[in-house]
Amino acid sequence: MLSCYTGCANMNDVTGLLVVILVSMMGRTGGAGANNGYCIGNQCFGMIQDPSDFTTAQDQCKDKGGHLMTVRSSVSHDILSILLGNFTGRFWIGLHLKTACPDAAAGLKGFQWVTEDSESDFFNWAPSFDSSCSSPRCVSVSKESDFKWTQEPCGEQAAGFLCEYGLIQPLCVDDNECLSAPCEHECHNTPGSYNCSCFEGYKVDPKSPNKCKRHCGKEECAAECDPNDASQCYCPDGYVAEEREDHTVCIEIDECISNYCDQQCTNTFGSYVCSCSPGYTLVNQYNCVKNEDHTDGSQDSTTAPDFPTTSYIPGPTRQPSGVSVGAFVGIILCTVFLIVLVVFLNIKKCRCNYENK
Repeated sequence: MLSCYTGCANMNDVTGLLVVILVSMMGRTGGAGANNGYCIGNQCFGMIQDPSDFTTAQDQCKDKGGHLMTVRSSVSHDILSILLGNFTGRFWIGLHLKTACPDAAAGLKGFQWVTEDSESDFFNWAPSFDSSCSSPRCVSVSKESDFKWTQEPCGEQAAGFLCEYGLIQPLCVDDNECLSAPCEHECHNTPGSYNCSCFEGYKVDPKSPNKCKRHCGKEECAAECDPNDASQCYCPDGYVAEEREDHTVCIEIDECISNYCDQQCTNTFGSYVCSCSPGYTLVNQYNCVKNEDHTDGSQDSTTAPDFPTTSYIPGPTRQPSGVSVGAFVGIILCTVFLIVLVVFLNIKKCRCNYENK
């Protein structure tokens, strides 16, 4: 079933129409297999179960206004997993090596997307990658190989292929803000506007409402590790990675132990909140300053808004000096007196030595 966030007047009718159009677009005379689709933001992705070589698969996607699917991010990888989750066999994606030999040191290994660029934030090569100049030059994925990028001869018949299309705009009778919304994960159309949301395990970044950031929401959760290097794992802000026997987890940091707040501290998942006692006002998120007009202790405490910590533990809050002004002046006077006394004794000693001579 095609899942697409649109803002049409009659969602059921429009979604059904979108499925029919996409199926007819991606179908092939002569008996194409089952089709499956998924839309997000202003892009749609389709799976076509029709045995084809790489060139034929790419031509079919082009004929319908698209191209073989590019998997440039973990989000598009998740969509690929959804599309192929119930199917076996190999499926072409839009990654191939047009000229020269593979480059084992590069992220895309010298390969290019069918859009003729090498831009990618995500890499998922199979461990069996062949860097020889005679190695296969096209790439397929399969459920059996955990959707790893696997080199295949371009002339081989794969079980099907994945296409990528722009969202079909004429289907909506109302303005659909999600067609142009820059949501990183999911977009929900609202009258005259839109809302961005994130996949499970992520939350909207308060500094950039269109972006998503890792989120745990509990004391411990699984770390996000590089599929090509299990030692490279990442945790949400406010968490620290801890290696276990066969996996890595993210442990929530209790920032309150480090005394970042002047007075009161409340630990939260991935962050912390400072607050002050009655008669004090919170300044700069963690300092408490006494109110000049406070006399009866009736003022409510002021609490800072929640703000995220960085992925490392910041330095402790600098505390005021515990030495009073009077004591500081006394220390200076004593020091001066001792210096004068030492100078005087040295002069007297030198004079006595001179007279003895």
